Amino acid sequence: MAQDASHTTRVSVRGVDDAPNADDLNARPEARRVFVLAIIAVVVIVCAMLLPTDMSSYYLDLTPTVIINLISNNVNAFIGVFIGDGDLYEARFMVVVMCAVSGAALGLCGSAYQGAFNNPLAAPKTLGVMAGGALGSLIYVIGLSDLGPQMPYQTGTFTYSQGLEWLSSLNPLEWLWVNYGMCLCSILGCFLVVGIVLGLTSALGRGRLTNIIVIIFGQIFAVAVTAIISFFRYLATCDGDLDTVDALKMIENYTMMRNYHYYDLLIMVVPIVICIVIVLLMSRRLTLLSFGDDEAASMGINVNKSRYVMIIVCTIMTALSISFCGHVAFLGFISAHIARRIVGPDFKYLLPASLLTGATLLSLLQYLAQSGIPFVNMYSAGSLCSIVGSIIFLCLVVVEWRKGGAGGW
Repeated sequence: MAQDASHTTRVSVRGVDDAPNADDLNARPEARRVFVLAIIAVVVIVCAMLLPTDMSSYYLDLTPTVIINLISNNVNAFIGVFIGDGDLYEARFMVVVMCAVSGAALGLCGSAYQGAFNNPLAAPKTLGVMAGGALGSLIYVIGLSDLGPQMPYQTGTFTYSQGLEWLSSLNPLEWLWVNYGMCLCSILGCFLVVGIVLGLTSALGRGRLTNIIVIIFGQIFAVAVTAIISFFRYLATCDGDLDTVDALKMIENYTMMRNYHYYDLLIMVVPIVICIVIVLLMSRRLTLLSFGDDEAASMGINVNKSRYVMIIVCTIMTALSISFCGHVAFLGFISAHIARRIVGPDFKYLLPASLLTGATLLSLLQYLAQSGIPFVNMYSAGSLCSIVGSIIFLCLVVVEWRKGGAGGW
């Protein structure tokens, strides 16, 4: 009792300002969890780069010695990338890096959208951003792909050297259209649909962005675009146009079948990193917005301006991610909920946790798609992500329901 009394006296003499900050004490577990998530993300990304892929060809003689030799070869090839002697491994290195950056961007967008609209259902897909990207890609495949320069050789008859020679003969604009025409159309489609959704919502709300209306319009566009793509794929199938069918399948699903180059990293990664920094700097605004519009406004936050900035920044990240890596429908949504389960609702920790969770999940699923698991390949990685994400989210809902917290976010 004497010790307690003396402790109370010391605190009262020092004053409230000198006492330990309760927020700092409470923040330590969340900071530690974010640090653990960062370690897990690094380990998963490194394993995705170094572990052997397509192990189906080694099932009969898969021994520890074989695995060690395969990993050793990958390590040597990985080192070769940085010393200019890793041409054969460069493609895998690019895929893993692009995959990690794309997953991080989509995971961060999931939490940012949910905070900006104070709605756990908000995500890049539910707001129509991905639908816009798919619509832009569809327009390119159906109507614009034949407008640019065409390969002088018949399909399937040209060699790799002939392809390089043809590309080198193009002027800069033609080269840009051949390599990035679909990406540009996808990005423009994202902004077109988001602009339409925001315009309709603002008109109905008399200048104010109503949370539920934005999500409803986004979902309407998502369903409409999915139906349009399915219709054109049906027409292409009836006409026997297999190239168009394959292109439409790649639009609908996540795929990393493209050959990436270092300038792809510059075009995609640099803008995404800038957008990530902007979102992280707005963590306090998102925390206040999650309390409701009136509460945020009373704290001096311009609600509409903050939402517009968040939508624009997240649309840029989502558009770049899906234009280079394809559509990962469920990743942003599930990454945000997993991160919230781990670190809580404070966006100071939730945003980096969502970023790390998205990068970890997509890197892991990408490796599984390449590992040679039966019935799983590069074309089914998007479906695998949706299946795994649905199972994880169902488990989270069941756990919250048993705790009695399923009625709240």
